[in-house]
Amino acid sequence: MSSRFSRYRDALLGRMEPYPELHARMREEVRRSQTQQARLEALLSSHGTSPSAAKEAVTSVAGKVAGMVHLSASDEVIKNLLAAIGYKAYEVGSYTALITMAKAAGATGDVQALEQSMREEMEMAEWQLEHLPGIVETFLSRSETK
Repeated sequence: MSSRFSRYRDALLGRMEPYPELHARMREEVRRSQTQQARLEALLSSHGTSPSAAKEAVTSVAGKVAGMVHLSASDEVIKNLLAAIGYKAYEVGSYTALITMAKAAGATGDVQALEQSMREEMEMAEWQLEHLPGIVETFLSRSETK
């Protein structure tokens, strides 16, 4: 993960502190993403492929997602969560494509690891969608008290 994205991620986490449940879940997501990255790099290495191309793609997409949010806006937590929900859909689609490619290539040993990562992404996407209304309500109540 690039240091620029790490700094961006840490800044986002800091701004989520007023939303304790979201903050805790996103910190957990950071750890899970690091595990998934290591899992994917191991799969790529086992096939003699450099993980640098995958890293570049992830960094590029992360940069685009970062560009979609407005860090100075008062509703940044909501915008960031909406961007994260969209990014989860991208990740689930990416894992679906990777699983299809692994099956087509006869790399059945890779399918289980890829499916695990996809399930983790789907779980987080479901959590984000389930908790979005409550986070919006918290945002609205915090806005009313200002």
